[in-house]
Amino acid sequence: MELITKLGIDGKILLAQIINFAILLFILWKFVYRPVLDLLEKRSKKIEKGMHDAEEAEKRLMQADKMKDEKIGQAEREVGKLIEGARKDAETMKKELLTQAQAQSEDLLKRARLQMNEEKDRMMSDVKKEVTSIVVQATGRLLQREFSQTDQKRLLDAISKEIQIL
Repeated sequence: MELITKLGIDGKILLAQIINFAILLFILWKFVYRPVLDLLEKRSKKIEKGMHDAEEAEKRLMQADKMKDEKIGQAEREVGKLIEGARKDAETMKKELLTQAQAQSEDLLKRARLQMNEEKDRMMSDVKKEVTSIVVQATGRLLQREFSQTDQKRLLDAISKEIQIL
């Protein structure tokens, strides 16, 4: 102890300082160091949670992008099918309209031919009647000059029958 007294250190004061330092250390550890450690740990956990949440958000974003691409692809396929269906429907409708138009034109053509044939038959009948009348008159005039009444009558009847057969 002599050495300690020669150095100017008082044992009681040293003991009091050691006790004061221990009390101060305990107070700092209890009220400062521990809350700071808890705060740092909470902050560390919060940062970890934020990183984890960011990773999950990135995964969800990637999944959402993937789903969006799939939906767009599916929509494009559906639109393609709709367009193809509309194209086929239009083609079918076009064929039906062409078939109807052809049928109508053929019907009109048949009716026109039938009408022409009827008109031709009527005209031929009229021409035959007129020619017969002219031939009968001409024959009658000829017969009056060269044949007797009974011969004329017989020839006119025979010629009329022949012309009517034609």
